[in-house]
Amino acid sequence: MLQHILQLILIFVIPYLIIRFKEFKLTKIFGTIGMAYFFGLIVAAIVFLLNKLGVGLDLDTDIGQISSYAAIAIGIPLLLFGSNLHEAKKLSKPVLKSFLALIVAVVFVSTITFIFFGKTLLFGDALSASAIGLYTGGTPNLNAIANILIDNSFAGKAELITLANLSDIIIGAFFYVFLLILAKPLISKFLPFDKETDYLKEDSEMKNTENFNFKDFKSSRRLFRTFLVAFIMTLLSAGIGVLVWILTGAIEGRMMDFIVPLMLIGVTVFGIIGSFNKKIRETEGTNVLGHYLILVFSFALASSVDFSELIGGNFGDLMLLYGIITIGSFIVHMILARFLKIDSDCMIVTATAGIYGPAFVPAITKQLKNDSLTVPGLICGSIGYAIGTFLGLGLGFLFSLGM
Repeated sequence: MLQHILQLILIFVIPYLIIRFKEFKLTKIFGTIGMAYFFGLIVAAIVFLLNKLGVGLDLDTDIGQISSYAAIAIGIPLLLFGSNLHEAKKLSKPVLKSFLALIVAVVFVSTITFIFFGKTLLFGDALSASAIGLYTGGTPNLNAIANILIDNSFAGKAELITLANLSDIIIGAFFYVFLLILAKPLISKFLPFDKETDYLKEDSEMKNTENFNFKDFKSSRRLFRTFLVAFIMTLLSAGIGVLVWILTGAIEGRMMDFIVPLMLIGVTVFGIIGSFNKKIRETEGTNVLGHYLILVFSFALASSVDFSELIGGNFGDLMLLYGIITIGSFIVHMILARFLKIDSDCMIVTATAGIYGPAFVPAITKQLKNDSLTVPGLICGSIGYAIGTFLGLGLGFLFSLGM
C-alpha cells in the first residue's frame, strides 16, 4: 500500500518539478517530455534492479496506465483550447503552401517507409501512422495515435510506445541542433529565393502560449471551470466508448479496446470545437495545465514499463524507422519548396512547426533572425497539432489493410 501511495506521489510531483525547473540544461536539449520519459525510466530501472537483487518491489501497472490515460485524455483538449485555429486564415500563401508541402512530404515518406520497412515491424502500421501525427503536429499526436491503434491486449504496449517516444526524442535532439546551426547556410543555397515582406495577410492575435513561466502561473475560477469542461469532455468520450462496447455485445475483457480509442478521438474533436469559443480559448493557464498532464502521462507510462521487456525491445528498428521519416520528410519538403519557390526561412520554420510543434518555433526564428515568422510558425504548429491525429489515424487504418 505504501509503495502505491509513493508511486502516485511520484507520478504527479516529478512532472511538476520538470516544468518548475524547465531551464535545466538537459531539459533544453531533450525537452520536458523527454525528461519525463527519462525520469520514468529511471524509476522503472530502479524497480527492475531491486527485484533482481531479491527485494520484492512491484509498481502497480494499473495505477500507471489509468493515470496515463486520464492525464492525456484531459491534457489534449486543454492544449487544443488555445490553438487559435481561426488564425489560419491570416497566413500568407507562401506559408500555407510551405506547410502543406510539409504535410504532403510526411505522408509520402511515412507511407513509402511503411511499405518497404514498417511492414516488417511489430505494429509497424501503428508506428508509421504515429509518425505522421508526430511530424505534422507533435508528440501528443504520437501518443494518441499509438494508444488508439496498438491493441490493448498486447502485453508490451507501454514498452513499445515508450521506445517510440525515446527514438523520436533522440533523433529529434540531434536534428534540432542541425536546424539551429547548419540548416540556414545549407538550405539557402538550394532555396535562393527572396524572403517575403510579410508572412501574414493581417495582424494576428496569436500568442506564444508555449513560452510559459511556471512562477507566473495562477489558478483561477475561470481556469477551474475550463478544466471541468475538459474533464466532462473526457467523461463523455469515455462514455461513448462504453456505449459502443455494449452495443457490440459487451464482450468481457474488451471494454478498454473501445474506451481508449474513442475517448482520445472524442477529446480531440471536442478540444478543437472548444478552441472556437472565445472564453475557453482565452482562459489563461490551460496550456500550462495541459502540458503538465502530458508530462504526467509520459512519466506514468515510462515508470510502469517492464524493464526486462524494454531491454529486449526493437529499439534499433524504431530508431531507423523514425530517422528515415524525419530526414526523408525534410528532404522531400525542401524539394517541394524549390518547385513552389518558397524561401529558406519559411521552409525551415514551417518544417519546425510540424516536426516539433509550436514550442520550438521561437528559438528557430530567433536563430534565423526573422521574427516575422514566429507567429506564422505558431499558427502552423497549432494547425498540425489539431489535424495530425486524424491524418495519422486515417493513414493508419489504410496501413492496417496491408496498403
